Parts: sequence; structure tokens; C-alpha cells
Amino acid sequence: YRLLARIMQKTATRIICVSDYQRSFLTRQEGVCVIPNAVEEEFVKRLRPAPQEAFERKRVLMLGSLKGYKGTAEFITLARELPQFNFELVLNDEQKNVDEFCAQQRTDRIHNLMVHARQEDVTPFYNNATLVLNLSNKELVVETFGLTALEAMSAGLPVIVPTVGGIAEMVEDGVNGFKIDVQNLTKIKNCIARILLNQELYLSLCNGALKRAGEYSAAKSAALILEKITQHGTN
Repeated sequence: YRLLARIMQKTATRIICVSDYQRSFLTRQEGVCVIPNAVEEEFVKRLRPAPQEAFERKRVLMLGSLKGYKGTAEFITLARELPQFNFELVLNDEQKNVDEFCAQQRTDRIHNLMVHARQEDVTPFYNNATLVLNLSNKELVVETFGLTALEAMSAGLPVIVPTVGGIAEMVEDGVNGFKIDVQNLTKIKNCIARILLNQELYLSLCNGALKRAGEYSAAKSAALILEKITQHGTN
């Protein structure tokens, strides 16, 4: 990646980064801009934000993979320690590997946890959730953007995300979610309980999530990209 980044900075006319965090690693300043990713409009149309109904579900959702740094094991620990709430984990892997993972983790003994293999359409999971987590371990990987967090906020759902990376730029503590590292699992557990038991706080976070998601529209991103291309064409 470092080699490609050096070549890009010497040869590219314009460089578009998806976050300030990603941009911070570039030494070049001229011709560099930040245009965040966006959720496809067709995806957003299938989402059904309903904060009051979502609050009553008490369902915590995470979408990830079987990579250890994605926090899947920690998510299962949270499900064990918070039996009063429902937990749902969607893993981007084939059913066979997910079954092996579940057997290792003995998820069949956790009555409030559902684990799913790769899905063609994840919008039903957002529509059935209350809160969405991203438990990526910042000591092992840093999210340059965090599309699942944006998808969640587009569904009117608050999020809990790591404290660093592009994903952290999307979240303001107490406004549309909270930033807590997976190393502090006890704090995450307490935060989940606080959100799911405080209706006033929850509804406020939902409003903040929808407002924040509106700043990342596909139309806005496309317009910004076209603007940069047009500017280059006239220079």
C-alpha cells in the first residue's frame, strides 16, 4: 500500500480520499481532496427508519467477518453478558465456515444470539435492529471509512464505533452514537444498556443518526466528484 501510495502521489492529477484520516497519510497536499463514500440510493429506499419501534426491539446488530480483528468474539461475549437484549451477527462468509465458528464459540448455548452467513441483501437486518456496533480492533486494523456505520445511520440507527479512523469522523458522542474501543468492552456493555433502556436518549440518537446520514448522500458525493473533474478540465 505504501508503494502504491507513493506512485499515486507522483503520477495522479487528482487524489480523492474517503476521510481525513486516509488523507493524513499522504505527504502531497496539492490536488488532494476528501469526498466520503455514500450509500446507494436504492439501498436507502429499502430502509424503514422507525425509531419508536426499533427501541422496543432491543436488538443489537453487527455486520462483519470471521477475521479476528473484526471483534466477532467480543460481540458474542457481549451477548452472553447482556442476556436481557437480543443480538444478531451477520458474517460475510459461507455457511460452512460460519457453522464451524459457531461450534467453536458454542453459540447454541446463547439464547439471545442469532448468527447468519453471507447475505445478498442486508437491509432487512437494519430494519429489524435497534443499535449497530463496529468492534474493529484499532490495534490491528483501522477503518478508513466504515460503510456499515453509514448504512446503520441511514436506517435511523445509532452506532458504537472505534475512536480512531475515518469511521470515527462520522460519529459524535451522544449525538448519533458513541466512540468506544473494543479494548474497553465493559464500557461498551454499559453503553449498550444505557442506550437500550433510555428512550429519550435513544430517540435523540436516532434523529442525530438520520441527520448525519443525510450529509453522505450518493447524489452529493457524485456532484462533488464531477465538480473536481470539471475544475481539472478548466485548469
